[in-house]
This record gives sequence, C-alpha cells and structure tokens, in this order.
Amino acid sequence: MSFKEFSKDIKSGVIGSNIFLYGEEGFLTDWAVKGIVESNSSEVDRKYVVTDLDGETVTAQEIVETANTMTMFASTRVLTVKNYQPLIKKSAVTETAPILEYLSNPNPSTILLFYLEPLVSPGKKEKLNAFASKVSGLCSTYNFERLNPAELKSFVNKRIRSAGKLIGARDMDYLVDISGYLNNDSEYDLYRMESDLTKLVNASDEDTVSKQLIEEIMVGDKDRFVFNFIDYLLAGKKNMAMQLLINTISAGENSKGKGNVFSLASTLIGQFEIMYDSLELDDEGMPIKTMAKSLGVNEYRLKKAYAAARKVGKSKIKKALIELYDTDRLLKTGEMDKNTSLELFVFNW
Repeated sequence: MSFKEFSKDIKSGVIGSNIFLYGEEGFLTDWAVKGIVESNSSEVDRKYVVTDLDGETVTAQEIVETANTMTMFASTRVLTVKNYQPLIKKSAVTETAPILEYLSNPNPSTILLFYLEPLVSPGKKEKLNAFASKVSGLCSTYNFERLNPAELKSFVNKRIRSAGKLIGARDMDYLVDISGYLNNDSEYDLYRMESDLTKLVNASDEDTVSKQLIEEIMVGDKDRFVFNFIDYLLAGKKNMAMQLLINTISAGENSKGKGNVFSLASTLIGQFEIMYDSLELDDEGMPIKTMAKSLGVNEYRLKKAYAAARKVGKSKIKKALIELYDTDRLLKTGEMDKNTSLELFVFNW
C-alpha cells in the first residue's frame, strides 16, 4: 500500500498494531513514523510511552519482551524498530521465529512498528527477502515509493500555499522539471524538495513564486554559469561571456575554489559532451526523456544542452570540445596560464 492508503488508514484508525514501512522515499517513511507516534501518544507522556530500538543491534527476544511489557502511563505502547537486520539480509530461522510468532498473536496494547531507511530498503525492482515477505503478510505494510507527477505537484502546492504563496501551472511544471525528481534514478528526493521550497517561499517578496526565482534558487551555481555562458556565446555576446567568466573565476577564489578555472573547464567539457551526445542520439530518433535516461543527466539540463546543440551544430561542438580538452590538459600540466586559458576559448569561439 502507498502513502495515500497510509494517510487514509491512520485517519480512520484502522492501521492495526503491527506495522511495516519501507520504500525509496525516506521523507514519507519518516512522516509516517511521526504520524503513528503522535497519534498514539501525547507530548507529555511520549518519553514514557514510545520506545525506539536500534534494529542493527537488537535481538528478536528483546523486541518481543519489550512489546509484551505493559506501560503504566498510557493504554498503548509504541515500539519502533529501525532497520531490523533480518528484514534486510538473510538471518537464521531461530532469530526470526519469535518475531513471526509474536506478530501472529500480538499484544493488543502495543503498536510494533518496523521501518527501513531508503539506503537499506529494497528498490523499485527488488523484492523483499523471505522473512520480510512473511512480516509484510502479518503487518499493515506500506511501500513508500517516489511520488508520481500529480502527487509531486500536490506536495509542492500544499507547502507553497501553507506559506501564503501561490504558483502558476506553468511555473509549477518548470519547478518539477528543473528539480529532476521525476527522472529515473534521480537522487533528488522530497527532503531536498522541501528544503528548496522553504528557500523559495522565504526568498519571494511577491504573492507568487516566479520562474525567475525558481531558477535562481534551484539551479546550481555551476549549472547556472554554464547555461548563461553558452547562451551568451550563441547570441554572439562574447563580451558578456567574457565578463561572466571573469566574475565567476574571481568569485570562486573567495569560495573554496567553486569557480576556479580547473573546475569551470571541467564543467564546460561536461556540458559540451552532453550537447554532442544529444545530437548523436537525436539522429537515432531518441526522445528527450530517453536521452536523459541514457546519458544519466537531469532532464532539464539535457533540454538546455540539446536546445543549444541544435543551434551550434555538431562540427562546431566537436571543435569546441577539442579546444577544451587541450585547454584542460595544458592547465593541468602548467603549460597554460590559468588566467587566460578560458578567455582564449571565448576569443576563439
């Protein structure tokens, strides 16, 4: 069952006393654990009612004994077990048998909650191990997978509205696109999304969250540099590209090298490689979304690279790459002055 079913079940009070949570989206798992704890204990008695066990060290016997121990402070005890090892890797039957026996006849006064963090949870295409499958059958089990497009937009909209702001449909699409959350194998999760949304609403002086603000907040410094740098070159504004380069290098000297010449050369090489590869894949008739997956890059970044590549053309991209490869090599060997290396690239464009 998904987080929607979980939300419905916990509101209606039919979630049961044996619970098993796992999945790729740790934000939802943590949200669910918090919801279970808060709905079954008051803030005053929580430290007496809720017991958290470390699943990496706890034994089955300790879990069962704790679950069967009554609490004098409330009618219900909440027992959480994070990353219980037999749920993750193969364990002896003697270790897991007491758990299965307890789950078959649980203490009605205890809510026993097993949950797995994303790093140890089976992925989308993976199956639960034999013991976890048995536990799943004896528990109210919820698999918190990554959100689909509609769910993600609802997540974003709810948080923006709760901050007293609004976001238009097109800007919402842009935000979702630029985040890369929906890309296959994306490492961008709901924790990062919530963090970015907090930055957006705090930075907005208007009633709405704009596309410009989204780009300023959510596009990384290096990505923003390379997008603007190439846009200036394509528009024939070499002076603007040169000034951007000089400013970025200067700023990098005071920020732990984030804008240093070596790093910027590597970033430009990466972007021009994506540009060239996108045209190669385009020749094969591959759509943008599939290109992004094939190249292992954020779909928004791929779109920007592809759009620029179509304006530049393969031959010029190839020439630029050769020059950048030479520049990178000469920089690393000390044969080229770092203060003029990328400026020559702009000059020769």
